[in-house]
Amino acid sequence: MNRDFFRTRAAEVTAMSGIAASQAGFAVMHLTQSHDVDAVSTPVSAYAVTWPGVLLFPASVIALAATCFILAMRGVGLAREGFVKFLLGATAVMLVCAAVFRTGTPESGLTWWAQIHRYSAGAAFVLLTVVAGICAARMRGADAPAWVRHGTWWATVLAALTFLTTTVNTFLPGVLDGGDWRGIPQRVLLVVLSSLLWFLVANSIRTAAPVAPVPVVEPVPTPARVLTGVRS
Repeated sequence: MNRDFFRTRAAEVTAMSGIAASQAGFAVMHLTQSHDVDAVSTPVSAYAVTWPGVLLFPASVIALAATCFILAMRGVGLAREGFVKFLLGATAVMLVCAAVFRTGTPESGLTWWAQIHRYSAGAAFVLLTVVAGICAARMRGADAPAWVRHGTWWATVLAALTFLTTTVNTFLPGVLDGGDWRGIPQRVLLVVLSSLLWFLVANSIRTAAPVAPVPVVEPVPTPARVLTGVRS
Protein backbone atom coordinates (compact mmCIF):
# COMPACT_ATOMS: atom_id res chain seq x y z
CA MET A 1 0.00 0.00 0.00
CA ASN A 2 1.31 3.41 -0.96
CA ARG A 3 1.67 5.32 2.29
CA ASP A 4 2.28 8.57 0.40
CA PHE A 5 -1.41 8.62 -0.51
CA PHE A 6 -2.39 9.09 3.13
CA ARG A 7 -0.39 12.33 3.23
CA THR A 8 -2.26 13.83 0.28
CA ARG A 9 -5.09 16.31 0.13
CA ALA A 10 -7.37 13.54 -1.16
CA ALA A 11 -6.81 11.55 2.03
CA GLU A 12 -7.61 14.61 4.14
CA VAL A 13 -10.86 15.20 2.26
CA THR A 14 -11.76 11.52 2.56
CA ALA A 15 -11.17 11.58 6.32
CA MET A 16 -13.32 14.68 6.78
CA SER A 17 -16.00 13.29 4.47
CA GLY A 18 -16.12 10.09 6.51
CA ILE A 19 -16.94 11.97 9.70
CA ALA A 20 -19.48 14.21 7.98
CA ALA A 21 -21.18 11.27 6.26
CA SER A 22 -21.36 9.32 9.51
CA GLN A 23 -22.84 12.20 11.48
CA ALA A 24 -25.33 12.93 8.70
CA GLY A 25 -26.32 9.27 8.51
CA PHE A 26 -27.03 9.02 12.22
CA ALA A 27 -28.96 12.29 12.11
CA VAL A 28 -31.16 10.96 9.30
CA MET A 29 -31.75 7.74 11.23
CA HIS A 30 -32.86 9.66 14.30
CA LEU A 31 -35.25 11.77 12.24
CA THR A 32 -36.75 9.07 10.04
CA GLN A 33 -36.95 6.27 12.63
CA SER A 34 -38.18 8.28 15.61
CA HIS A 35 -41.48 6.35 15.61
CA ASP A 36 -39.75 2.95 15.58
CA VAL A 37 -36.79 3.59 17.89
CA ASP A 38 -37.01 5.26 21.30
CA ALA A 39 -33.88 7.42 21.56
CA VAL A 40 -34.13 7.52 25.36
CA SER A 41 -34.30 3.83 26.22
CA THR A 42 -33.01 2.07 23.09
CA PRO A 43 -29.36 1.55 22.09
CA VAL A 44 -28.09 3.25 18.95
CA SER A 45 -27.64 -0.13 17.26
CA ALA A 46 -31.43 -0.57 17.24
CA TYR A 47 -31.52 1.63 14.15
CA ALA A 48 -29.86 -1.18 12.21
CA VAL A 49 -32.92 -3.43 12.21
CA THR A 50 -35.47 -1.10 10.55
CA TRP A 51 -35.51 0.96 7.38
CA PRO A 52 -33.52 3.05 6.41
CA GLY A 53 -31.13 2.16 9.21
CA VAL A 54 -30.60 -1.27 7.67
CA LEU A 55 -28.39 0.52 5.14
CA LEU A 56 -27.53 3.77 6.89
CA PHE A 57 -26.27 2.24 10.13
CA PRO A 58 -23.51 0.05 8.66
CA ALA A 59 -22.62 2.76 6.13
CA SER A 60 -22.28 5.39 8.86
CA VAL A 61 -20.16 3.13 11.07
CA ILE A 62 -17.89 2.13 8.18
CA ALA A 63 -17.47 5.82 7.31
CA LEU A 64 -16.11 6.39 10.81
CA ALA A 65 -13.89 3.33 10.42
CA ALA A 66 -12.46 4.80 7.20
CA THR A 67 -11.52 8.01 9.02
CA CYS A 68 -9.84 6.06 11.81
CA PHE A 69 -7.91 4.00 9.26
CA ILE A 70 -6.67 7.08 7.42
CA LEU A 71 -5.54 8.65 10.70
CA ALA A 72 -3.84 5.40 11.64
CA MET A 73 -1.84 5.55 8.41
CA ARG A 74 -1.03 9.27 8.36
CA GLY A 75 -0.89 10.09 12.08
CA VAL A 76 -2.57 12.79 14.12
CA GLY A 77 0.21 15.37 14.12
CA LEU A 78 1.99 14.40 17.34
CA ALA A 79 5.48 13.18 18.11
CA ARG A 80 5.96 9.49 19.00
CA GLU A 81 2.46 8.55 17.88
CA GLY A 82 3.05 4.90 16.99
CA PHE A 83 0.82 3.65 19.81
CA VAL A 84 -1.91 6.12 18.88
CA LYS A 85 -1.78 4.87 15.29
CA PHE A 86 -2.10 1.29 16.50
CA LEU A 87 -5.14 2.17 18.61
CA LEU A 88 -6.78 3.97 15.70
CA GLY A 89 -6.15 0.99 13.43
CA ALA A 90 -7.66 -1.35 16.02
CA THR A 91 -10.63 1.01 16.33
CA ALA A 92 -11.20 0.83 12.58
CA VAL A 93 -11.28 -2.99 12.76
CA MET A 94 -13.71 -2.96 15.68
CA LEU A 95 -16.01 -0.52 13.89
CA VAL A 96 -16.08 -2.70 10.78
CA CYS A 97 -17.03 -5.68 12.95
CA ALA A 98 -19.79 -3.63 14.60
CA ALA A 99 -21.11 -2.73 11.14
CA VAL A 100 -20.93 -6.23 9.66
CA PHE A 101 -22.40 -8.08 12.64
CA ARG A 102 -25.88 -6.74 13.30
CA THR A 103 -27.39 -6.41 16.75
CA GLY A 104 -30.10 -8.78 17.88
CA THR A 105 -33.85 -8.19 17.86
CA PRO A 106 -36.48 -9.01 20.49
CA GLU A 107 -37.33 -12.07 18.38
CA SER A 108 -33.78 -13.33 17.83
CA GLY A 109 -32.45 -12.48 21.28
CA LEU A 110 -28.76 -12.06 22.09
CA THR A 111 -27.29 -14.18 19.31
CA TRP A 112 -23.57 -14.81 18.74
CA TRP A 113 -23.44 -12.14 16.03
CA ALA A 114 -25.20 -9.71 18.35
CA GLN A 115 -22.55 -10.47 20.97
CA ILE A 116 -19.81 -9.68 18.45
CA HIS A 117 -21.58 -6.44 17.60
CA ARG A 118 -21.94 -5.43 21.25
CA TYR A 119 -18.37 -6.08 22.30
CA SER A 120 -16.73 -4.78 19.13
CA ALA A 121 -18.71 -1.53 19.41
CA GLY A 122 -17.78 -1.27 23.08
CA ALA A 123 -14.12 -1.93 22.27
CA ALA A 124 -14.17 0.78 19.60
CA PHE A 125 -15.54 3.30 22.10
CA VAL A 126 -12.93 2.29 24.68
CA LEU A 127 -10.07 2.55 22.19
CA LEU A 128 -11.17 5.98 20.98
CA THR A 129 -11.50 7.19 24.56
CA VAL A 130 -7.93 6.05 25.26
CA VAL A 131 -6.78 7.80 22.07
CA ALA A 132 -8.49 10.97 23.27
CA GLY A 133 -6.73 10.80 26.62
CA ILE A 134 -3.28 10.20 25.14
CA CYS A 135 -3.67 12.96 22.55
CA ALA A 136 -5.05 15.43 25.13
CA ALA A 137 -2.02 14.81 27.35
CA ARG A 138 0.51 15.15 24.54
CA MET A 139 -1.10 18.19 22.95
CA ARG A 140 -0.35 20.21 26.07
CA GLY A 141 3.31 20.27 25.11
CA ALA A 142 2.77 20.39 21.36
CA ASP A 143 2.18 23.35 19.08
CA ALA A 144 -1.49 22.49 18.52
CA PRO A 145 -4.14 25.21 18.17
CA ALA A 146 -5.93 26.09 21.40
CA TRP A 147 -9.32 24.98 20.07
CA VAL A 148 -7.90 21.57 19.15
CA ARG A 149 -6.26 21.13 22.57
CA HIS A 150 -9.33 22.20 24.49
CA GLY A 151 -11.66 20.21 22.27
CA THR A 152 -9.60 17.05 22.69
CA TRP A 153 -9.47 17.54 26.46
CA TRP A 154 -13.24 17.99 26.75
CA ALA A 155 -13.81 15.02 24.44
CA THR A 156 -11.68 12.90 26.78
CA VAL A 157 -13.61 13.94 29.90
CA LEU A 158 -17.06 13.58 28.34
CA ALA A 159 -16.21 10.29 26.63
CA ALA A 160 -14.92 8.77 29.88
CA LEU A 161 -17.99 9.86 31.84
CA THR A 162 -20.55 8.81 29.24
CA PHE A 163 -18.81 5.48 28.57
CA LEU A 164 -18.82 4.70 32.27
CA THR A 165 -22.51 5.59 32.45
CA THR A 166 -23.27 3.46 29.38
CA THR A 167 -21.42 0.49 30.84
CA VAL A 168 -23.33 0.67 34.12
CA ASN A 169 -26.67 1.09 32.32
CA THR A 170 -25.94 -1.92 30.09
CA PHE A 171 -24.70 -4.43 32.65
CA LEU A 172 -26.47 -3.07 35.74
CA PRO A 173 -29.72 -1.68 34.32
CA GLY A 174 -31.35 -1.57 37.75
CA VAL A 175 -28.94 1.07 39.08
CA LEU A 176 -30.87 4.36 39.10
CA ASP A 177 -33.18 2.74 36.53
CA GLY A 178 -30.37 3.23 34.01
CA GLY A 179 -31.86 0.67 31.66
CA ASP A 180 -34.78 3.04 31.05
CA TRP A 181 -32.55 5.85 29.74
CA ARG A 182 -29.43 4.03 28.51
CA GLY A 183 -29.93 5.40 25.00
CA ILE A 184 -29.05 8.95 26.06
CA PRO A 185 -25.40 8.43 27.11
CA GLN A 186 -24.81 6.21 24.08
CA ARG A 187 -25.85 8.99 21.76
CA VAL A 188 -23.80 11.55 23.67
CA LEU A 189 -20.79 9.24 23.42
CA LEU A 190 -21.29 8.85 19.68
CA VAL A 191 -21.37 12.63 19.17
CA VAL A 192 -18.36 13.22 21.43
CA LEU A 193 -16.14 10.60 19.79
CA SER A 194 -17.06 11.59 16.24
CA SER A 195 -16.25 15.19 17.22
CA LEU A 196 -12.90 13.97 18.58
CA LEU A 197 -12.07 12.70 15.12
CA TRP A 198 -12.67 16.20 13.74
CA PHE A 199 -10.03 17.55 16.15
CA LEU A 200 -7.55 14.82 15.26
CA VAL A 201 -8.01 15.32 11.53
CA ALA A 202 -7.59 19.08 11.94
CA ASN A 203 -4.34 18.64 13.84
CA SER A 204 -3.10 16.11 11.32
CA ILE A 205 -3.79 18.52 8.46
CA ARG A 206 -2.04 21.34 10.30
CA THR A 207 1.17 19.40 10.78
CA ALA A 208 1.10 17.95 7.28
CA ALA A 209 0.84 21.37 5.62
CA PRO A 210 3.94 21.95 3.51
CA VAL A 211 6.31 24.66 4.66
CA ALA A 212 6.74 27.48 2.17
CA PRO A 213 10.19 27.20 0.63
CA VAL A 214 12.69 29.93 1.41
CA PRO A 215 13.54 31.80 -1.79
CA VAL A 216 17.10 31.37 -2.89
CA VAL A 217 18.90 34.63 -3.55
CA GLU A 218 21.29 34.30 -6.44
CA PRO A 219 24.66 35.97 -5.86
CA VAL A 220 25.30 39.06 -7.93
CA PRO A 221 28.01 38.24 -10.46
CA THR A 222 31.18 40.30 -10.06
CA PRO A 223 32.33 42.09 -13.25
CA ALA A 224 35.32 40.40 -14.81
CA ARG A 225 37.31 43.64 -15.01
CA VAL A 226 37.13 44.02 -11.23
CA LEU A 227 38.40 40.47 -10.71
CA THR A 228 41.30 40.84 -13.12
CA GLY A 229 42.20 44.35 -12.06
CA VAL A 230 41.92 45.61 -15.65
CA ARG A 231 41.24 49.30 -15.86
CA SER A 232 39.52 51.09 -18.68
